[in-house]
Amino acid sequence: MAGAGYNFVRWFAAAAAPYFAPKIEEWTDVHLPFVVAAVTAVAGALVVVVRRKALTHEAEELETRHATEDSVAVYAN
Repeated sequence: MAGAGYNFVRWFAAAAAPYFAPKIEEWTDVHLPFVVAAVTAVAGALVVVVRRKALTHEAEELETRHATEDSVAVYAN
């Protein structure tokens, strides 16, 4: 689920940026798109700092399970 959210934000921003960057520049001056990008980068860094514990939490390693039957027996049954 987290991967889906990440990809939505990533692709939405990738689709919207080429449209909105020139519009922001038209409405203001040439420097504001860079300011918006910098503020967004700082906001992303703050999210990482605030949520660092959740991001670095050790994932539970799954126990490997071996098949009790070979593949031929599985399809034969």
